Amino acid sequence: MSKIVTISELHPLMAETLQNDGKVILTITGTSMLPLLRHRKDRVCLMKPQEQPLKKYDLPLFVREDGKYILHRIVKVTPDGYEVTGDNQCFIEYPVRHSQVICVVQGIFRGDRYISCDGFLYWGYCRFWVFAYPFRRLYLMGKQFLYRTIRHLKYRNGDWKNEG
Repeated sequence: MSKIVTISELHPLMAETLQNDGKVILTITGTSMLPLLRHRKDRVCLMKPQEQPLKKYDLPLFVREDGKYILHRIVKVTPDGYEVTGDNQCFIEYPVRHSQVICVVQGIFRGDRYISCDGFLYWGYCRFWVFAYPFRRLYLMGKQFLYRTIRHLKYRNGDWKNEG
């Protein structure tokens, strides 16, 4: 039996587990980390941060000042904190202080497959995705334009009423 609870309800249990050097596995919600993490499909294995400060490309789970729990990639480490962004976003959030970080992703469960954050493919993906950050806005705008054009062509003249 599975039960859906908010992460704020899980936080005390997570903190206790991580404090005892345990690991926590969570199902991801949201689309900000697409294409790496899919909404309610992929799970992440979280552990207590080993290094302080964290490194570029790490995936920390942190709490914003408004109380939201966010899992985004570190794209730059500065003396004031971390610059983070989602893989599917065009803006950088700054600063995220180390005191806001709860845990760090150790690996990803994509279906039955486990992808370690220490693996070569993940290493290459991170470098490429952060390198491509300046082009991401153009990519996302093009994707949105294509989606709207296809939708417009598909549903013009009320053709959608004849489907199904």
